[in-house]
Amino acid sequence: MLEKLKHVYGEHIISSPTNDHQILWYQTDEGELFGVDKSKLTAREIILLNTFLTPIDLSHTKQTEDEQKWYSYLFDNTSLTVQHPVRVYYFKMSHQAEQRQQIKEAVVHSLEHTHFIWTGADTAMLIQTNATSENSQLELLYDLSLAITSDFLTDSVFLQGQLHLPNEHLQKKLLNEQQLVLDHMQRGKVRSGISTFYQCLPSLLRYDEPILSHAISDAFKEAILDRDVYRTLMTYMQCNLNASKAAKALYVHRNSLQYRIDKFIERTAIDIRHFPEASAVYFMMNLLDVS
Repeated sequence: MLEKLKHVYGEHIISSPTNDHQILWYQTDEGELFGVDKSKLTAREIILLNTFLTPIDLSHTKQTEDEQKWYSYLFDNTSLTVQHPVRVYYFKMSHQAEQRQQIKEAVVHSLEHTHFIWTGADTAMLIQTNATSENSQLELLYDLSLAITSDFLTDSVFLQGQLHLPNEHLQKKLLNEQQLVLDHMQRGKVRSGISTFYQCLPSLLRYDEPILSHAISDAFKEAILDRDVYRTLMTYMQCNLNASKAAKALYVHRNSLQYRIDKFIERTAIDIRHFPEASAVYFMMNLLDVS
């Protein structure tokens, strides 16, 4: 839809939020956010756009300089120096336009080192720029979700994305992941509460296998390309996550196996000791076919 509109309005279509009140903002059915200079539109064109697209009011939203840089990096393909691993928390919540800044402030106040970017009428990306396997903010999100539901009297959804490496593939990885998550939310698979990319992976695999293979983080790919890691993980899962049985099957000491598992968790932020994450790892290893 957006590409077709660009053919009609050309350079008058923009994607980076601005304070220019001449810009009318819309969201397509695919979740794409864009603006168009209303001085270039006829009254009839504005009526048509309002009819077939979702008008978005950005006047209640303020962006920091860093948030503007991240938005431009993701959606305008501008350059950005990223030095540390990144994790995105995807957020969805129905609300009134005048509540947007209040919601953003409530979220940012609770989550440190996080850039909040609205990506649609009711969706946002919370970008954690110093992400590690140890600083997942899931517990904070549980409390935040309850507080938001209480304060705004509506359900909210948070979905934790993968740990991504700061390399040349980062932008495409994040955009592919975002598309998967938005489609997943639009199918109504997550109505409220907290979930993770790996908990949702069976559903993602069912509907979006081609995109999923391109969205899997390089942190995971690099880890399983190590033959010892691959063999350790497969054996551990074949032994039903029983460390003692897996150690015997691999002819290693149990402490050595635990060390390998801990290093995998540290590199990928995937706690394979739990069934949802282990099953996601199994699916991804088979999808990538690195055996």
